[in-house]
Amino acid sequence: MADGITYQNKDVLFKFLSEAYKEKSLSVYGLDLPLIKTLLPANLPAVQADEKRSDNVFLLEDDKTILILEYESQVRADNMDKYAEYIVRVMKSCRGVVQDFDIVLAVIYTGDVKEAPAEYNLWSLTVRIQQVFLSRFNGEEMYEELRGKVENGESLTDQDVMRFIILPLTGNAGNQKMIEAAIDLAKKVGDDEQQVLIIAGILTAADKFINREYSNKVKGWLKMTKVAQLYEEEKIEYANYAVNQAISQKTRDIAIELLENGVDILTIMKSTKLSREQIEKLQEAHGA
Repeated sequence: MADGITYQNKDVLFKFLSEAYKEKSLSVYGLDLPLIKTLLPANLPAVQADEKRSDNVFLLEDDKTILILEYESQVRADNMDKYAEYIVRVMKSCRGVVQDFDIVLAVIYTGDVKEAPAEYNLWSLTVRIQQVFLSRFNGEEMYEELRGKVENGESLTDQDVMRFIILPLTGNAGNQKMIEAAIDLAKKVGDDEQQVLIIAGILTAADKFINREYSNKVKGWLKMTKVAQLYEEEKIEYANYAVNQAISQKTRDIAIELLENGVDILTIMKSTKLSREQIEKLQEAHGA
């Protein structure tokens, strides 16, 4: 994304995306590949001052296939140059990290695109693309099926989650109304974790096409969800593990005073370096 969902930053949205795609199959898109194992860094730095960023880079469950997944709304000659550069940079960044790897490039085209070349051949260099044309998906039918499940409180399968993520792109790429309709529907998903994972996935898939102000608004909403709070607490507890081994009386007093003043637990965790469990024990002991 434009403001940086990177592996190095390890922010909440990257955690969402990692969980959203973990152990998922891409077969619902028509891609015959192993399950996704993990999301890899999408930043592809080089010696030059510029920085190339692929939409998604995954390590698949066979521990040897690296998938570069791109979303496009138009067919352009310079896209092929970009893909070739992505492949070279991924190859360099993964050498020594993944043994004997294969790189697969897949491009998901929005509903605007009906066909595109699947090969870029320069004799010494050939780029082959696995293609998904969302123009061949019935977006309205997909939306109605998902809406029916959500409104009836039915559990969503992994395939439903993957369909949800590409739903806004089955029509024209610039269809902001469809993006907002998909996210509004996702907010009604009963499973809190699935809800935010779907929305994070939509934001990534539609990142090139989404209204930036709306995107930032949704990302702000995501960070306020219960799942985001749990991820944040998890990060704080890990960072403060060593400090938490010995709690001074002063720290206890500060935590108790904050509790008595109605300060939320996440804020107290940040202020005192205490874990949720420690704060809840103080709360119980002092009736704060």
